[in-house]
Amino acid sequence: MEQNNQSTNSKFSRTTFWMFITIILLLLSNIFFIYKFYTVRKEKVYVQVELQDTEAEKNQIEQQLQEMLNQYNTLKTDNTKISQELEKEKEKIKELLEEIKNIKKANAYQINQYKKELQTLREIMKSYIVQIDSLNTRNKLLTEENRKVKSDYKKVISEKEDLEQKKQELEQKVDIASTIRAINIVSVAVNDRAKEINKAKRASKLRVCFTLTENAIVKPGNRFVYIRIARPNKEILPNPEGDLFDFNGNKLMYSARREVDYQNKDIDMCIYWTNDGTLTEGVYNVDIFCDGKQIGSDQFLLK
Repeated sequence: MEQNNQSTNSKFSRTTFWMFITIILLLLSNIFFIYKFYTVRKEKVYVQVELQDTEAEKNQIEQQLQEMLNQYNTLKTDNTKISQELEKEKEKIKELLEEIKNIKKANAYQINQYKKELQTLREIMKSYIVQIDSLNTRNKLLTEENRKVKSDYKKVISEKEDLEQKKQELEQKVDIASTIRAINIVSVAVNDRAKEINKAKRASKLRVCFTLTENAIVKPGNRFVYIRIARPNKEILPNPEGDLFDFNGNKLMYSARREVDYQNKDIDMCIYWTNDGTLTEGVYNVDIFCDGKQIGSDQFLLK
């Protein structure tokens, strides 16, 4: 009986042992599966978060590249070489933008590479901004200097023109002051007995009398005084020899002339034109010249 009890106790102990082992194994198994479950879930969440982060960074890089491209479009310079280099840099940015847009899912390595390229492009752009700013500053200074030079030049020209005008006015005043004037001009027709008449058919001569005024500035000495008598049709009555005289750089026909010794005093004189039979009725104009200047004028009527 005692042996049976011992045998029974022995069997019970073994059964209990194996049950305990089984429970331990089940417990370990559950712990393993629970650990595996949370580990896989954590990795999945991490992957999802990582994908979300890389996508956000990708979008951010695209945005920064686009902003950089827009900023390049605002850079302006007259320097042809720099303008060409700017266009090349813009093409690089466009190509990189296109490359990034074509990537559906970027990984962390690609994002890091793009960040490095972005930084390089940004540094290059900064260098161009400095160069262009320097050139623009220099151009501004040159423009200001050029504007000042032009302003000074205009000022000098203006001063020169003012001086020239004043010189001309002074010369004109001197010319006027140094001109002998003819005053008290009387132009008439006379017959063979030197009697004044107003009939064209009866006129033997035309007589123009006047006074050369006193002028202390004029150089004294002999000089010719010319008269030009114009018919009613403006045709000039000619002198017999057909001679000409100088006036303002031109050669003009005169009707008659007389040499006079001028000594800076008033001098009365007359000049005659002999009728050649061509006088007609109408108003005649008389102009008097001396020293290359017109010194007086008059009119008379023949019937």
